[in-house]
Amino acid sequence: MSRTVSFKAMLLAGSIAASPLAQATAAADDALQPVDYVAGSWMLYRHDYVTPEGRVIDTRANGISHSEGQGYGMLIAVIADDRKSFERIWDWTKANLYVRGDSLAAWRWDPAATPHVADTNNATDGDLLIGWALAKAAHVWKDSDYARDAKRIAEEIADKTVVDTAFGKALLPGERGFGATDQPDGPVVNLSYWVYPAIAELGVASSRFPADELIRTGLSLTQTARFGPAALPADWISLKGRTPVPASAYPAQFGHDAIRIPLYLAWYSRDHSDLLTPFADAWRDINNGAPSVIELANAATLSQMPEAGYRAVTELVDCSLGREAAAPTAAAFETTDYYPSTLHLLSLVAVAERYPRCLPDTQ
Repeated sequence: MSRTVSFKAMLLAGSIAASPLAQATAAADDALQPVDYVAGSWMLYRHDYVTPEGRVIDTRANGISHSEGQGYGMLIAVIADDRKSFERIWDWTKANLYVRGDSLAAWRWDPAATPHVADTNNATDGDLLIGWALAKAAHVWKDSDYARDAKRIAEEIADKTVVDTAFGKALLPGERGFGATDQPDGPVVNLSYWVYPAIAELGVASSRFPADELIRTGLSLTQTARFGPAALPADWISLKGRTPVPASAYPAQFGHDAIRIPLYLAWYSRDHSDLLTPFADAWRDINNGAPSVIELANAATLSQMPEAGYRAVTELVDCSLGREAAAPTAAAFETTDYYPSTLHLLSLVAVAERYPRCLPDTQ
């Protein structure tokens, strides 16, 4: 069963505590600042997916937690100005995922396994998200310790997961398992790991982090690594040859990973309509505007993505392209399952920050 929240209704009814800025704004003109628009949705998300100890639970995977999920939780907590939750999530992450002896987090924690961390490899998108959340927290709450930690993570990512390829500097999905000597068609990358806003901000956190080069490579690959009649990227891509191709060890499909590519791109900038248009066109042409897992060889729909969180991504992209004046699904946040609910809340944040005209209360 899904659960839906309207933050404005809750705020004006007095059922939640808003920030002083939101209270003053609501009293003045019955409007909300875009950043405050996510606070009520974060409360619902936190209730369903974050334990009192600060562990973010992936409900798709038998209660397993990932560095990615911890990073998402920390990030949204900062945006919602919820320092108490941020500190709980960060404390749990430090205590349970930082077991490698460096500043990268182990990617997976299983409550049913002994030990809980069986694989100490990192997931680079999780590290980017955690570092980005810390950089934001340092700015919002004026905490130099968070700034120090963000810098360390940025530099560790640069040292251990950034590689030079024929296509420019690229992010390996993890320190191990994806390089030129790890797979027959390596290096293998995943473009959904290019969390563009995080990359840009970590470039500010440390001059050693090659943000500009990584962004250039990511944008270039998003343009060139498009396959089949749908002209969409694969979840996993080989950079071994002269041109990118779907990686041989993975299904050649646009799936649950790749749907984050347009999300992060639309969140990062208004200036890449040429890169975002193929996503919107494919959703319209293949499945009447609804996202789905797509077989790249023939553009066939393999499975639907019916949850509201996936539809919120399509609305974000349409807002970025100026195709829609509103994002009603994104604005009406609901919890369904961990992953689509996370994408839903991220899309709401992105719309609120970048395209507030698409939110009902800001038009």
